[in-house]
Amino acid sequence: MTIESHAFWCYRTTSDDGNGRRNSHLTFLRQQICRQLPQLPRLKDTAKALNISSRSLQRYLQANNTSFRQLVNECRHQLAQQYLQENTFNIQQIATQLGFEEQSSFQKAFKSWQGCSPGVYRQRSSTTISRSYPGQTLASRQVMYGTN
Repeated sequence: MTIESHAFWCYRTTSDDGNGRRNSHLTFLRQQICRQLPQLPRLKDTAKALNISSRSLQRYLQANNTSFRQLVNECRHQLAQQYLQENTFNIQQIATQLGFEEQSSFQKAFKSWQGCSPGVYRQRSSTTISRSYPGQTLASRQVMYGTN
């Protein structure tokens, strides 16, 4: 799967609005935001893609106790986690694909989201994934996780 198609499908399923209700409108909005990456997503462009006015989109977001900036950050955060766990792209490539002009900006944002740097997060994720299970051999882990 390419990095672009991965971004497209990142929010394919509906999400929970925090009150136990599924909110497919916010999910669809997140998909639109993901589609705009690596360009910095803009409210105006997203509203146009949804065929509504920018002001209507702002009112909708406000009614759902969120903001466009918050949704963009959520999308970037989730994609960053997924890309780092997959270990397919280096940190600079991830920063670029998420619309950050500088790798240092991505690292600062990621640290605010996760409390650790992207490199530390990747290392912790790979350690968790590479742990052995009873009866599992190194060869079976390599097949399961596609590692060498």
